[in-house]
Amino acid sequence: MNKPVTDKDWVEAGQALLPDMIKLRRAIHEDPEIGLMNPKTTAKAKAALAGLPLEIYDGKSTTGFIALLRGPSNGRTVLLRGDMDALPLTEETGLPFTSQNEGAMHACGHDTHVAMLAGAARRYCNQYGVAVGERVVVATAHDSAYRAALDLRQAGVRVALIADLRPEALGAL
Repeated sequence: MNKPVTDKDWVEAGQALLPDMIKLRRAIHEDPEIGLMNPKTTAKAKAALAGLPLEIYDGKSTTGFIALLRGPSNGRTVLLRGDMDALPLTEETGLPFTSQNEGAMHACGHDTHVAMLAGAARRYCNQYGVAVGERVVVATAHDSAYRAALDLRQAGVRVALIADLRPEALGAL
């Protein structure tokens, strides 16, 4: 039987993942994309998930995607959702990772959403064998969960997959 995961385990795992999450967040912050098409942001998010045992379901009319980790046995399904788009603002912060795209800025934290989703997916995969059930990460192109679900469904992404899994816990960033 596997040892139970403690709060301390989660804190240590988060601290270990933090440098990569910061790097990803800053890379996305420097290159923000507005609207429903965020191909560079999506590519960065998927690169952060590369090599993990995830099933990826892509959107076609938007750049949202679903990453699914199927647990080794039945159990709770946990779903996390976050946004990827930026706002039509010009950044004037002077930070070393300031937006390089005039008129586009991650002023609402969606760059952080993507980094946190990637970190959570990595942690879920690292605890494979301990956790049971499914872990689902959904990266949407914009704020509206309803609109994002419609976009993904119209694009042929199996949104029904989420309903079939019947999440018992849902977190939205």
